[in-house]
Amino acid sequence: MKGLLHKCDYAASGHYPIEFRNDFLLSGLEYLLMQWNNPADQEKQEIQSAEEVALSEQDKNENERATVDWNSLQYFCKEKQNQNIIVVAQTGMGKTEAGLLWIGNHKGFFVLPIRTAINAIYNRLRKDMLVNSDKIDEQVGILHSEQLEYYTKNIEGSDEDIYEYVKRGKQFSLPLNISTLDQLFDFIFQYPGYELKLATLSYSRIVIDEIQMYNAELLAYLIFGLEKIVKMGGKVAILTATLPPFVKELLEQHLNIPKENQEVFIDDKKARHHIKVCDKKINAEDIVKLYLKNKEACKSNPHKGNKILVVCNKIKTAQKIFDDVNELIKAKYDKEEIHIFHSRFIKEDREKLEKEIIEFGQTGNKSEDVVEKGGIWITTSVVEASLDIDFDYLVTELQDLCSLLQRMGRCNRKGLKSVFESNCYIYLQIDSADLIGKTKRTGRRGKEKVYGFIDATLYELSKKAISEHEGILTESQKQEMLQKYLTTENIQNSYFMNSFKKTYKYVSEIRPYSYQKNEKKLREIVTETIIPSPVYEEKSTQILEGVQKLKQADLSVIQRQKLRNQIMEYTVNVPYYHWKSYQDALNSKKTSGRKAKYYEPIQIGKYEKIKVMECNYDKKGYSPIEWTKKMEDNE
Repeated sequence: MKGLLHKCDYAASGHYPIEFRNDFLLSGLEYLLMQWNNPADQEKQEIQSAEEVALSEQDKNENERATVDWNSLQYFCKEKQNQNIIVVAQTGMGKTEAGLLWIGNHKGFFVLPIRTAINAIYNRLRKDMLVNSDKIDEQVGILHSEQLEYYTKNIEGSDEDIYEYVKRGKQFSLPLNISTLDQLFDFIFQYPGYELKLATLSYSRIVIDEIQMYNAELLAYLIFGLEKIVKMGGKVAILTATLPPFVKELLEQHLNIPKENQEVFIDDKKARHHIKVCDKKINAEDIVKLYLKNKEACKSNPHKGNKILVVCNKIKTAQKIFDDVNELIKAKYDKEEIHIFHSRFIKEDREKLEKEIIEFGQTGNKSEDVVEKGGIWITTSVVEASLDIDFDYLVTELQDLCSLLQRMGRCNRKGLKSVFESNCYIYLQIDSADLIGKTKRTGRRGKEKVYGFIDATLYELSKKAISEHEGILTESQKQEMLQKYLTTENIQNSYFMNSFKKTYKYVSEIRPYSYQKNEKKLREIVTETIIPSPVYEEKSTQILEGVQKLKQADLSVIQRQKLRNQIMEYTVNVPYYHWKSYQDALNSKKTSGRKAKYYEPIQIGKYEKIKVMECNYDKKGYSPIEWTKKMEDNE
């Protein structure tokens, strides 16, 4: 009751409807289906249907063009609209459409772990699924920390219209919302006014996509929040390509979802992956050898393809591999074919690289459409879930089974390429310092410090599982691996499960109003937003011009945001301890080299400054200067 009163109060004060009606989503999805079946729009149909929708078996005819219909996954979700469900479906089966069919013409929230994935789904809805996209500001919105920045870059309209659109989204008046976990589930801290979010979610349908990507703490927050929502009457759908059995058991335990509302959808007709297990560390020599071998083979077989995706667990490793690959290839071949992509590029460069890798990673919908392309993209886990790319070969470090299966989904995505030879090379050995839960160090005053970012128990189980499955790996075998190794029994003493239990216990004991709004956040921010010194020195004129314009008193909120966007294009988020090391170097004479250079912070608001940090920044992105010989880097 209190939450609904808050909602009424804000809507009345803001002079906007308390809720916009969802009377468009199902008709929009049927419109999309009609487009796929329209011969006049054949090219668009082929591009969309091969990836997102299956052919109806009843209408299939070898001599005639088959009619496109919703597949079994999508029908299951459509029929279970009023029930809580858990669905596992392999990459490319159309989980997005399935989730939207489950929401139907109801209030809905589509929750994803990554902003780029949110933006991608929002754009698909806006361009392909809404019959009347002119009413986008009354139908669908995004909810993440860069919402206003995204709208000002991508949505046409007056400053007042954009500001009104943002306000409607933040007050949860729009019928369909694509959101991060952080924007919705902070109600679990029960700050004054938290009831508005919980009351809204109590009559909504919430889709949780790719749940396996959340760490132990975020998974605890999510499951506790879902438990509250279901208790209040809200409906929940878990849609994912990878669901470890221990996570499934937690969902069953806390949400009480019956077995008949749980289903797995896989297709073993096409094998997509042939794996080769390499019991050593990932290295440039093997990558270059594979690249040159394929380059030679492409001369006699133009449809072979030589697009190699390398996925490293750390940015530092990716940067080293990039250097080593370039050194080995040297001038013999075109270095333009060697690329690197990770999260430590300034926004301007990251957006450009993201577009390039998506364009590079496209293929046709038939085996003869495979374009003869050659190149190596060296990346990190940033490509796991947010990018729709299809490479010929995957070379990756092992992290855990869930992460590995996500990475494999970026190789032979459509199953159009031969699997007679290996196309996924998995390197088992990683740095022991990266494992968490295996070793702990004690600091001063006896305070325990934990290093690493890969759960040691999950890693060892995954290593054992993948070692037993060299060769062609079917979708069924992938699910069998998960069911056999990542059980509750096997990981009950892991760092992951201990962290989950500790966090769940903590959040379940929070008393209402013991925290203020924004006092606690789901994610502890341990990064610093900076402008790298090489970028600042190159772009200082543009940056300082923007700062001067921001000082004008008569700017609207949107005008101010657009100017702020221009400056933020030159920023990157770096680990806080990198910033701290730089600060220590500024204040100390004991550095391994020259004295660190100080830069005046950039004032972009009355209470907001952007720091400029002396560091390295080049075609490999950001990397820190090692001011002291003892500086550690566990990123």
